[in-house]
Amino acid sequence: MDRFFLAMMVSAVLLVIVAADLLVNGLGVQQPLANVASAQPVSARLIR
Repeated sequence: MDRFFLAMMVSAVLLVIVAADLLVNGLGVQQPLANVASAQPVSARLIR
């Protein structure tokens, strides 16, 4: 029973860390993808 409790606590802590990381860096990860997507049509127009 102690191992099960320890495994649950470790997984809960890891889940909280991942959730906090996504809350802090979630928008920062998505913005460069939007910038790259908006820059691709501009480069396509320059090539043409």
